[in-house]
Amino acid sequence: MILRSLCLLSLALPSLFAQAVKVSPEWFRTPEFREKFVGSYGFLPKVEPKVDQEEAALIAELSEILSAQRYKEAETRLLAFIKERKNPIDPEVEAKDVSAALVFTLGNLYYQNGRTAEAESAYKTAIKRFPEYRRAHKNLALVYARSDRMTQAKPHLIKAMELGDADHLSYGLLGHAMLAEEKALAAEAAFRQAYLTNPDEKDWQVGLVQALLVKEDWPQAASMMQSLIDDNPADPVMWKQQANCYIQMGDVMRAAENYEVLRLKGIADEASLNTLGDIYSNQEEPLLALGAYLSAIRLSETVDVDRTLKSAGYLLQLEAPQEAARLMVTLRAKAGETLSKDQKVAAFVVDSDIADAEKRYENAADFLKQALLVSPASGESRLKLGEMYTKLAEEATDDKKIKELKVEARTAFKQATGDTDPKVGYKANLRLASMLVKAQKYTEALPLIEEAIRLKTGGKESIEQYKRRVERAAARQREREERLEQKRRETREALEKTEEAEAKAGEEKKAKDAKIKEAKEGDGKSGAQDDEKKEGE
Repeated sequence: MILRSLCLLSLALPSLFAQAVKVSPEWFRTPEFREKFVGSYGFLPKVEPKVDQEEAALIAELSEILSAQRYKEAETRLLAFIKERKNPIDPEVEAKDVSAALVFTLGNLYYQNGRTAEAESAYKTAIKRFPEYRRAHKNLALVYARSDRMTQAKPHLIKAMELGDADHLSYGLLGHAMLAEEKALAAEAAFRQAYLTNPDEKDWQVGLVQALLVKEDWPQAASMMQSLIDDNPADPVMWKQQANCYIQMGDVMRAAENYEVLRLKGIADEASLNTLGDIYSNQEEPLLALGAYLSAIRLSETVDVDRTLKSAGYLLQLEAPQEAARLMVTLRAKAGETLSKDQKVAAFVVDSDIADAEKRYENAADFLKQALLVSPASGESRLKLGEMYTKLAEEATDDKKIKELKVEARTAFKQATGDTDPKVGYKANLRLASMLVKAQKYTEALPLIEEAIRLKTGGKESIEQYKRRVERAAARQREREERLEQKRRETREALEKTEEAEAKAGEEKKAKDAKIKEAKEGDGKSGAQDDEKKEGE
């Protein structure tokens, strides 16, 4: 069914499914993240660089400052220590760099004080000095993740995990990195591990849902979304995503339930209501579809004209012209004079389709004429106008009127054959060819059919069969005409021969008559001479 396929196409997944999934920036502001990050100021001697006695003393000093959350003071003290190490006041003291541990700590302070570029540089330096520095890899990955550079974050996350880091944050961020690379299976595994270790973190639940969507595992995704909906029933996003999962599963009425819930809660948007209308159209429920479409128009601040025209088209396919007309009335009332030139033309075309469905062909033609006044180059309007003239000709009873309407139809089709839209050109060539075939002008129709074949997209078998039938009809017509012409030629030749024979016979008769006359005249003259001779004697 055409309507079903069209509506299902309109029920495609929203664009947010295709967008790259990003880590929520709010996560980096949570108390848990702050606690974990501040905790990274400590040291893990088994997997991290050693410090000397002076650095150990500084660490003890910094611990007291950090416990009071005086990060700027800690940064100043650490920088002073590093400077003194590189440029000692005592000439007898050897200059040297601080350990990777203190460089890492400096990176944390930079990060804490909002200087992420300097923090990134510090972490890189710490890793260069100590390549197996687990927390430096982890924190550098966090810096990358916060600025949405997941491709750069990924190798450092993996390295940190190889070195023993395995908390939910690492798995969750790794899931996002895998998802950014469209590695859905790996992303799912990472998010499941993150969710397992911290089931209360919404980001990991959302990430797992996204991985399932990329895998097109609609049932599991819909099930996972339900827990997110239960946690926050006022959030329309998951309701809509779950509805789209149901659509992909073929359970469109469950999707309709989701959209109806959004409508009842007052949180449905225009797109959701239009999709709801499409579902009802797909289920051949024009009244329910109209209700959803009208709600979408009323809800929108600026009506989506193109979408509404498409909705009216769906209603027409359901043979519901009255509902389509109501939708068009509401559209014009809401849009007012804001319609663009193309939208005005499209609206007149829909009005024409409504009149056509109600068999008001003259009204349909008038709407199309209005469309052509707005845009004389509208091939679709001209094509449909030709179709209306054809229908009017079929209804007419006066021979003169029928002839006039057919001429108008042919003219409209001929003008539409050169339209830039291949679909319009295809139909116009085919319609004009059909009229010529009905008039038994097969030879004239063939070039039009060939052009239609050239413009046709998709399967061409049926139109090529049509061409072959017309070619056979044209051949038979030529044969008949040739036989008729041969007969006419033979008749003309026979007539000419008869005329020639008659002319010859006439000439012969005239010659014979002339001889007879001459002979008679000769006999008469000879008799007169004899008489004269006798008289002389």
